Amino acid sequence: MLRTRWMSVVVGMFTLALVLAACGGDDEGGGATGTTGATTGATGDGGGGATLTIEGFAFDPSTLQVGTGNVTITITNNDSATHSFTTDDDSVDETIPAGETVEVALTTAGVDTLGFHCRFHSSMTGTLEFS
Repeated sequence: MLRTRWMSVVVGMFTLALVLAACGGDDEGGGATGTTGATTGATGDGGGGATLTIEGFAFDPSTLQVGTGNVTITITNNDSATHSFTTDDDSVDETIPAGETVEVALTTAGVDTLGFHCRFHSSMTGTLEFS
């Protein structure tokens, strides 16, 4: 009986360590808010794409100008923690493991701007501007 309790404690601690590792990291750098980051452009309808980097628990640039229509955004996570690229309207929710790059396809219509964030780290936010 004592051995069973001990194993339960070990398994629980291991599970807790995994959960904390997935959300851990140095968050002192803060997140990018508003339009303080650089801006980069992209065209829609297959005419190009945009790039977004995650580093220091922030999106760079925090404001990304993209065209209208079908747009592809290449997102690289240079942090040691998993992040997400989640649009504020929840139309896109892509998990990006540490050290990996993903491509996200958007179809834009009828909006001028759309916010995005990391669902794991609330201080990480940004804005897509459509032109």
